[in-house]
Amino acid sequence: MAVLDAYNPLQNVSLRFNEDQLKEIGEWFENNAKPQLTSTDGDPIRAITVDKFVSFLNLKKFHRRNFQYPSYAEVMNEVERLKAGALRLLTREQVIYMLNKWVLEPDIKHELCLAFKVFDTEKRGFLEIDELKTIVTSYAEPFSEEETREMLRDANVRGDGNVFYESFVESLFSVAPELYEIKTDYLYEDPNEDPSVPPEPVVVEEPPPVPVPLPIKKPKNKKKQ
Repeated sequence: MAVLDAYNPLQNVSLRFNEDQLKEIGEWFENNAKPQLTSTDGDPIRAITVDKFVSFLNLKKFHRRNFQYPSYAEVMNEVERLKAGALRLLTREQVIYMLNKWVLEPDIKHELCLAFKVFDTEKRGFLEIDELKTIVTSYAEPFSEEETREMLRDANVRGDGNVFYESFVESLFSVAPELYEIKTDYLYEDPNEDPSVPPEPVVVEEPPPVPVPLPIKKPKNKKKQ
């Protein structure tokens, strides 16, 4: 297991952000960082405070399908691992390293079930075996006749001509666990179009209480003497 270099944390790390996301993170860092640390050569190093990093997380720049927003305790655990707990300052590389840990990559089983659901227009939870045959021989990288025959033999588990695709996907991965190693992309490029992601809960703010007017006392008329 590689030892984490707190001062060069991105060494031997595969970044899971795309170029646009890294550019956005870099621009935010440069706009908020100050020369608050010093290198061994005496050169100033730009850094941000932990609180500023937490405020960046609170901006919710990344969709929750693609990113697991950490708790404050989880943030501080990583800060301690980077030996930044005493000064509570983070360099650009440390910021990217921490954010990269919470990126969520596509789950191939989940995305495969989503793909089947696209063809299940009636939302029955299954596809007829002829429908499945058409799908695997007509889309993306078409199966050969032999591959199709082998897959359909395993797919029609119930023998009724219907393929319950979620059970089928489970059986595929139990028989061939090496499938988990396959890297995949999200079926829906726009996470807001992904039907498996529930919408953000709408928080309705209660209106402020209406102030109750105080009763106005009328001045008493003085009796004329």
